[in-house]
Amino acid sequence: MKHIVIRWGLLATVASASGLFGAESVDLCNVASNRQLFVDGSFFAQSAHIRFHVHPARKAEIVLRREKPWESVELNWFSVMQDQGVVDKEAKYRMWYECYDVPGWDTGDDTSFCYAESRDGVRWTKPQLGLFEYQGSKGNNILFRQIGQAEGRSRVHGTGVFRDPTAPPEARYKAVSQGIWQGSTPPHRIAGMVSPDGLKWTRYAKPICDVFADSQDSCFWDPSVRKYVLYGRVESNLGRAESSDFTRFNPLQLVLQAGDHDPPNSNLYNSAARKYPGAANLYLMFPSLYQHGPDTLDIRLAVSRDGVHWTWPEQNAAFIPLGETGDFDSKALYMGQGLIEAGEEMWLYYSGAPLHHNEGTLERLIHSDQPRAYRRAVLRRDRFVSVDAGREGGSFVTPPLRFTGNTLTLNVEVRPGGKVRVALLDEKGAAAPSRAVEDCQAIVGDHLDAVVRWKNGTDVSDRAGRPTRLRVELTDASLYGFQFTTLTAAQCRSGRTRTRE
Repeated sequence: MKHIVIRWGLLATVASASGLFGAESVDLCNVASNRQLFVDGSFFAQSAHIRFHVHPARKAEIVLRREKPWESVELNWFSVMQDQGVVDKEAKYRMWYECYDVPGWDTGDDTSFCYAESRDGVRWTKPQLGLFEYQGSKGNNILFRQIGQAEGRSRVHGTGVFRDPTAPPEARYKAVSQGIWQGSTPPHRIAGMVSPDGLKWTRYAKPICDVFADSQDSCFWDPSVRKYVLYGRVESNLGRAESSDFTRFNPLQLVLQAGDHDPPNSNLYNSAARKYPGAANLYLMFPSLYQHGPDTLDIRLAVSRDGVHWTWPEQNAAFIPLGETGDFDSKALYMGQGLIEAGEEMWLYYSGAPLHHNEGTLERLIHSDQPRAYRRAVLRRDRFVSVDAGREGGSFVTPPLRFTGNTLTLNVEVRPGGKVRVALLDEKGAAAPSRAVEDCQAIVGDHLDAVVRWKNGTDVSDRAGRPTRLRVELTDASLYGFQFTTLTAAQCRSGRTRTRE
């Protein structure tokens, strides 16, 4: 049986990757030319005087508000993806969202499943689709109110949309959500939907998972296990299931819960789980930590190398913290699904509200001065978590890595007076010729792709394919990630290592 090794500093724990789901082992030592992020202890064989630090995303502008009659109570769960628009052919981004209205409130027909598009990720339009008649008019962006047939027809709730790269055209877009099947006990199950274009949807006649999950469900095709993976709420925390064909998932099995370091009487909502698009063997989760005492939810960050075993990079740090008293996002936050890479930035979207979790009465919702809205959150590429050292300095040595390429680059922020230097170590743990720490030109400043230079140049191709450790020494710096890549001499000289939008 193969294993995953997760190291925190000098302490190591070993967890079986195949015991729970039969997943393939994760070979973190084969870094190839992929981006690698320091989000856990996986790349530490030895370490001294370093720590992990979660970097909260910067809150940007509000991008969507309640404004239409069918949105008269509240906006709710939503998904965003980078994909060509269907209505506006120049649109680069698409959104699916749920909202409630006053006439249908607290019935089985209170939710509209809606659609929006954007050219820049900031200004979103709600196109008139002509698909659903609401109060005598089809001039709206509603896809449907209820979907399904016979005893399986119901509203949607907690819908997560994704694009399936393996599916035939008629099922290229898929979604999971809460469905209601009359005659079942309890009636709530997870439903599956498919669509050729993201606009016209068909719901499967039978549930795809026999559980009740009361927040947004997440699903995607995972090429690492060649299966669909589903995340949802179970046992007041978060669970996972797998399926080979999307039509049937086993019951969710618990994979992440509030920990001993969290405030008493806390649990988790809404995984917003995804496989990270820029780095191999990395999964991210953005659960909302619900603290029953103050009745609030902020957004945390959890990470995994296989999608099954999850850890907290910094247990008590919020990735999206609550706003100040009086802000629209001061009480209840949920991450929307989807992550967009835009040049040197990464964008996520979250919803925020000024009402406590248990204040969601119709009267409070419709009369709120700042109703729930969606907001863009921004961070520089790959800068979710860093390994930090202070003024006294710190260091670590990686396990033996196998890479391709001729150049090593670092995603690093060095504060004034600090520096970072790197050595390449051979199979015996000795510094490779002319690649010792003493040979390395100190890296200073703030760089997404800092080329590592030694006295005789940047070329590391003589170590490609051979087990090679990195020894990194850092002083007053934050190191986010590394990548072995192939660069020309001109790129190395200029420091321009990638095409920017």
